Amino acid sequence: MTRLSYALRKYPAARLAVAFALVVIGIFLLLVFNRNVAMRPTLLGISPEVGKPGDILVLRGEGFGEERDSAYVEICGSRITGSGYVSWKDDEIQVLVPANVGDGFVYVVTRDGRSEPEFFANEEAIPIFAPSNPMLDVPIISEIAPANPSIGQLITISGKNFGNEKRNSAVYFSSRPQDSSSETFHDFGSDSEKEYIPLASKFHGFLLPSDDDFDYEYWSETEIRVRVPDGAQTGSLFVMTENGQTTMYPIAIKRQVGEKKFKTRYRYLLQMVANVSSIQGKSGGTITLYFPHPAAYSQQPQISITESVPAPVLLNYRGTSIFQTTLNADSDKANLSDNKFSAKQTFIIERSSAETRINRDYVHAFNQRDRMLYRAYTRADEIIPANAPAVLELLPKIYSNVTNPYRRAEMIFEYMTTNFHLAENRRRQNFETLDLIKNKRGDAYAFAVVYTALLRAAGIPARMLSGILVNADNRTQNHWWSEFYLEDFGWVPVDVALGAGMEFEPFQNERHPPKYYFGNIDAQHIAFSLNQNVIKPSTLNSNIVRIPHSFAAQSVWEESPAEIESYSSHWQVPIVLGIY
Repeated sequence: MTRLSYALRKYPAARLAVAFALVVIGIFLLLVFNRNVAMRPTLLGISPEVGKPGDILVLRGEGFGEERDSAYVEICGSRITGSGYVSWKDDEIQVLVPANVGDGFVYVVTRDGRSEPEFFANEEAIPIFAPSNPMLDVPIISEIAPANPSIGQLITISGKNFGNEKRNSAVYFSSRPQDSSSETFHDFGSDSEKEYIPLASKFHGFLLPSDDDFDYEYWSETEIRVRVPDGAQTGSLFVMTENGQTTMYPIAIKRQVGEKKFKTRYRYLLQMVANVSSIQGKSGGTITLYFPHPAAYSQQPQISITESVPAPVLLNYRGTSIFQTTLNADSDKANLSDNKFSAKQTFIIERSSAETRINRDYVHAFNQRDRMLYRAYTRADEIIPANAPAVLELLPKIYSNVTNPYRRAEMIFEYMTTNFHLAENRRRQNFETLDLIKNKRGDAYAFAVVYTALLRAAGIPARMLSGILVNADNRTQNHWWSEFYLEDFGWVPVDVALGAGMEFEPFQNERHPPKYYFGNIDAQHIAFSLNQNVIKPSTLNSNIVRIPHSFAAQSVWEESPAEIESYSSHWQVPIVLGIY
């Protein structure tokens, strides 16, 4: 110690070395602290909060990581093992509730730390023995607050008999203005249409809150907290549970920011077909096909399945129907003929045009930046490169000193439709979407991706829709367009490719001017994906087929095990069988 003290007094270099070492140690400790505190996973909620062994428990939050690796979920002191995980994403985890679980805390643990807990209760341990009486268990609404909300605003529905968890229950909001109440609404499940299997709202004139928009936030026996969904209109709402439905309760939607009107309505009879042939492999090998469903949202509030051939293994799994065929020596048992397999599904879709009028003076930047919708639709993902250097470098060239998000979105639209041009030839598989910025030329897919990325980089929640465009002669083609979200208003549709002059045959004689497709969309767009649908493979080490730049944005289309050596497949663009 004496020598060190003497060296520090005598030699300036020694003092400098010690000071440098202290700084390095300080930086190291700060990084460790930040890693352990700032980057640890955040658990925002679980569903259900009351469940039983074997239920799927959904954990929502952020910072979980795209893959599980060494991370894990702990429920009531028990660590979930590998077979207990259904899916793992950065903002959502699904696990099976283990046997003999008690009441206690739920944590997500990653290499960056342990989340704050949420409480889970085992319903089998709750001493409730009174038999259910349907006459007494019918749900009842006593109050809605606030009574005059805006689109996207969180409302509290108070009452009783809603159920301890949501499960298959739902809140229905009016989707048509009061002045259209003279129209005949009918139930998709009525006797006249009992063969229809509803995938969205089964009541005409009503729509459901959206899982894609994270509208449901809380559900209990006496209280529901839900956000007013995009497309809701002044009128009524009601709660539907397995024990019945409440009476209609009035609700008035505040429209200070602007108004969205749904005008032209068509009913499409749409068919999707996939063919598999030249199947080679060992007996017992199974090929799985994931048929995407049309997306349910404000412009497509009613969707139903009318036909599925053959019968799917699962009718509705994460927005898809699952068809399977097994290679077997006895082709009759495997639905195979000459090593071929075909599946088809038919839908009825009610589709509306949408036209918006925005009061620009009332548009403001997003205030609720902790809202899941904002966080999900302003970040980069596998499809939307919102953090790419090319995107970030282009943005300042489009606008400066503009804070109004509506005006920013409009200026980006005007820049792209003026400076970028549509490619004459169909997209090449090796075509990079960001080449549109460099070469000023691209297809509808590139236009939608780049526009959505620029919006997200500008701090505006945005999503790319994948689907089909129906021409006047009923021909269909793959197509992509965008929507951006304004707080207190909802989603605003934009089709940059059509705005840039893409060839298209509308039903009406006069085609819409390019400017129309900023803020408006016709009823000839049919959406299959509102964002990327991430599907986890059913088995480990299976062979996965993805179809990029198709009419649906999903991570898995086909799956087969090692027993299947080879096969050929062809997915047809969905065709229109009729328009009503």
